[in-house]
Amino acid sequence: MFDAIVIILISLIIVANLILLKSLIKISIDEKTDSNKLKISVVIAFKNEEKNLPFLLKSILLIDYPINDYEIIFINDNSNDESEKIISQSGFKNLRVISAKDKKLQGKKGALEIGIRNANYEIIAITDADCQPQSNWLNSISNKFSEGYDLVFGYSPLLEGNTFISKISSYENLRNFLLYFASVELGFPFGATARSLAFKKKVYEYVNGYNNTTETLSGDDDLFIRECVKQNFKIGYFLTPNSLVFSKSSKSFSDYFNRKKRHLKTSHYYLLRHKLLLGYWYLINLLPILFIFMIPLSTSFIIPFLIKILLDVFILVKIKNIFKHNFTALQIIFYEIFYQLLLPINFINSIFSRDKWN
Repeated sequence: MFDAIVIILISLIIVANLILLKSLIKISIDEKTDSNKLKISVVIAFKNEEKNLPFLLKSILLIDYPINDYEIIFINDNSNDESEKIISQSGFKNLRVISAKDKKLQGKKGALEIGIRNANYEIIAITDADCQPQSNWLNSISNKFSEGYDLVFGYSPLLEGNTFISKISSYENLRNFLLYFASVELGFPFGATARSLAFKKKVYEYVNGYNNTTETLSGDDDLFIRECVKQNFKIGYFLTPNSLVFSKSSKSFSDYFNRKKRHLKTSHYYLLRHKLLLGYWYLINLLPILFIFMIPLSTSFIIPFLIKILLDVFILVKIKNIFKHNFTALQIIFYEIFYQLLLPINFINSIFSRDKWN
């Protein structure tokens, strides 16, 4: 019986990873440029971000895009620190700060809704106050919309710190984005992050903004994409030189668990087909790790683990340069084991935890 279980699991692992690899092979750095500069409104909600805003503002200063073709709208969601003062003193001519005191929706979505409503341009680009977009970010967004897309997202790496938790956070983020990109290639996009997300204002209005995504305080990215998928809007991604949006990784286990809690709580409200496919993917990746503890029952249980790890290493080594990571084979093995073991813990935490917008 054990051998039959092993054979079935091995088959499922190989099929799933071949599908993933086939879709990831299509991903490459897009080197083309486009002289067409679309008008873009960059919308950023913030709440007590005085420590992070100087880095964001410095990054914005380096953005290579005509100043007359984009605006920056900051929405102050009841900050009680020096955040608004820092922004106001930045000196950007195309920048506005708007108060979110009278927001209609709870959490970050309520603040973003105010910014989008006050945006002057058709293309809305979203990022977070603790992010650092690269110089080509807006060019890449403009080029992608020129191809006829309705919503696009880019890669947003988490900076690898010196601690274990920051490194595994960065690794998990990479694994998540591989699924985001692969899902677009396979024709069933399900998510992205609001750190690097853009959409047409008319698309936002057509899906009734964030009004249908109020199941959680988060979800201004994944659940908004869910609504766009329902309406068959064209969703794509961009991966071009200097178009990344960097963000800090978790500083502590508490920060890590809070981030994962918010993300996984949102996943409870994905479309059923997405939940089934993701459930299948995560289950066949977790079982080989758990089967290590069943080796005393049968040595054949080590085979799915070895095959899974070899496939993980092969795939991640093959694509890591595209995504600007330098994980070694040993690091991939180490982080993958911890990543999989933490998944059920994070999922349970997301069920029983309370939602809040920091």
